[in-house]
Amino acid sequence: MSALKRCLSIAGLLVLGSCNTDRSPTSPFSCVPLTGQYTGAFTDSCGLSRAADVTLFQTGCTVVAEFPGVGSLQGTVQGQTLIFAIGFSGFSPCGGSASGSATVTSQGGLSGAYSGQATGTGATCCGSVSGTFTLTRR
Repeated sequence: MSALKRCLSIAGLLVLGSCNTDRSPTSPFSCVPLTGQYTGAFTDSCGLSRAADVTLFQTGCTVVAEFPGVGSLQGTVQGQTLIFAIGFSGFSPCGGSASGSATVTSQGGLSGAYSGQATGTGATCCGSVSGTFTLTRR
C-alpha cells in the first residue's frame, strides 16, 4: 500500500507541475495589459511633431487607439511587443496607412516606430513616411 501511495503522489505532482506550461505551437501568446491613459509624443519624416493624450483599449491581446492628428491604430500584443497598423484617414489631414511595432518600456509605456504612405494634399502628406512615438503612462 505504501508503494501505491508513493506512486500516486508522484503522479499527482507531475500533473500539477505541468499546469500552465503549454508550449505547443498552437498555444496563445501571453500579452501584457496596455489599457490605460498615456501622454504621447509623435514625430515623422513628413514634419509631424505632436504631443497628445492617448487612451489605449485592449480586449484579449487586441489593442485599439486613436492617435490625435496621426491616425487610428489597431494591433496585437505578443509578449512585450505591440504589432500594429495605423490608418491615417479620419484622424489626420492625410490618407494612407502605415505599420510598425512598439515595445513596452520599463516604466510601462510604449516606444515604437512605423512606416508607410501618407497621401493627400496637406503639408504633412509627403508620400513615403516613417515615424516614431513614445507613450508614457499617466
